[in-house]
Amino acid sequence: MNRYMILIHGDGEAFAALSPEDAQRMIESLRPFEETVAREGILLGTHRLAPASTATLVKIRGGERSITDGPFTETKEQFGGYYLVEAQDEAQLLRWMELIPAVMDSTLEIRRVIEEERSVP
Repeated sequence: MNRYMILIHGDGEAFAALSPEDAQRMIESLRPFEETVAREGILLGTHRLAPASTATLVKIRGGERSITDGPFTETKEQFGGYYLVEAQDEAQLLRWMELIPAVMDSTLEIRRVIEEERSVP
């Protein structure tokens, strides 16, 4: 089995403009996908992220660090959350992803997780 991250990119301003009820309905529309992959045992984790406006960016350039408070993207599209899943291959994962509804204007990015042995203290 391979591990994959499904990265969710969306319009943070549009999401923030939703009423609390509409935002909750949008989040709940993901429930069938989440429940199905959890029941099948392939969902390893998922989380929403706070808006980019609350983030801190640490850049290292030429050995120097600079710290910037968000937002720092010039586009409205922000990284809003992720799913960590297991699948035989990307084709199988794409079949599961058909359960994700087309909500708002978003992009779902699939990235295979590189498994490597590392010692972390």
